[in-house]
Amino acid sequence: MCRSIHDVARLEEVLSTRLPVQLTQLAGGRLCGELLPLDLGPLQVLRLRFDRPLHGGGPKPKGRQLIALDLGEESGEPVMRSHGLELPATAFFGLAAAGEIHLTTPERCSLALLSLDRERFLQWAHDLGGPGLEESLEGVNWQAIDPLRFGRVRACLRGIFRLAERSPALMADAAIRRRLGGDLVPLLVEALVHRTGHGGRLARPPARIELVKAAQAWMEDHPDEPISLDGLCRQVAAGRRSLLQGFREHLGMGPMAYLKIRRLHSVRRALLAADPEAARVAELSAQWGFMNAGHFARDYRALFGEHPRTSLRA
Repeated sequence: MCRSIHDVARLEEVLSTRLPVQLTQLAGGRLCGELLPLDLGPLQVLRLRFDRPLHGGGPKPKGRQLIALDLGEESGEPVMRSHGLELPATAFFGLAAAGEIHLTTPERCSLALLSLDRERFLQWAHDLGGPGLEESLEGVNWQAIDPLRFGRVRACLRGIFRLAERSPALMADAAIRRRLGGDLVPLLVEALVHRTGHGGRLARPPARIELVKAAQAWMEDHPDEPISLDGLCRQVAAGRRSLLQGFREHLGMGPMAYLKIRRLHSVRRALLAADPEAARVAELSAQWGFMNAGHFARDYRALFGEHPRTSLRA
């Protein structure tokens, strides 16, 4: 049931059946990750582990209630950013029904992602003694959870994933999976009812995050158009200093470095989808502005850990 994944494009493809997210690997080297999906009756649960910093963006699935949390063992300073905001260590995030995903992870990460029908979840919350949860979650994308109750949810999830790894035959029983989901949902509701704080409509959004999002949107809408830093600043009506600081704060690099990484990802998708007998690496890379074959191959290998020709043959 647990799948090893060594490619960010493959991880994005597998995730797309549950979450239509676009992933960008922000640091070089071959990705080493794993994905463990479970269906606990009406509750879908997913564990993600990976060893490279990733940025994820995209729409949220309609009609679904998402709950994401950090499963990591380490405690300390928050290192995950949602919409530019550093999340508390004991946060549930991704809660807002509307809006988009905008998440940047640390280098090593272990995440749990839970998804279920939103109306059903709210009805469960009402039945379990949490009426009015819909109002408290309206427009709120994360909640800081009481550490004790957060620990109970995390321990329950770890136990479920451990059981799935050690006893896959047992997990094949649908009744057992539903029972496990039934044990988990009350803990989720209790944690949200006894939250300690939230990040909803902030009076002051994190500095320069909207500039970063505007620049990312322009890059997405103009995948093959040449652009300079000054040109990008004009497109989003920002000064050089503000845009540079925004990208460094929220993505750990400048806008032009991020643009190169995004376009290297685009070339990789094209290489993996192309016919190796008919396609040429130089022609595909040139479509995204990489005119120097040697420089392109060097940058591609540094990011993905393999030569572009290897990707094409794959």
